[in-house]
Amino acid sequence: MFNTISARQIQREYKKVLEDANKSKEPIVVMSNNKPQGAVIGLDLLEKLQLEAVLGEALIEHKLGKTKTISTKRELEDDFEEMRKEAGLLKA
Repeated sequence: MFNTISARQIQREYKKVLEDANKSKEPIVVMSNNKPQGAVIGLDLLEKLQLEAVLGEALIEHKLGKTKTISTKRELEDDFEEMRKEAGLLKA
C-alpha cells in the first residue's frame, strides 16, 4: 500500500513531503476528501520510470525488427555520421 498525504498537508509542508518522496523512493498518494487526486514521486523514481519506458519501447522495436545490429567500431562511426547528416549537423 502506498503512503498517503492530504492535499492540505502538502500546502503546509511541501518541502518535507518532497524530501520524504525522495528519501522513501516510493510514491506518496495525495488525498482530497478521502479520494486519491495524484501522487508525489522523487526524482530518482521518476528517472527510473522514464528509463523503464524507454527500454520497453526499445524492446518492442527490437522485436518488430526495427533495430540495427552494429558489430564494429567503423559501423558505429558510420551510423553516427549518418545521424549527424540527418540532423543537419554535417553537410551531405
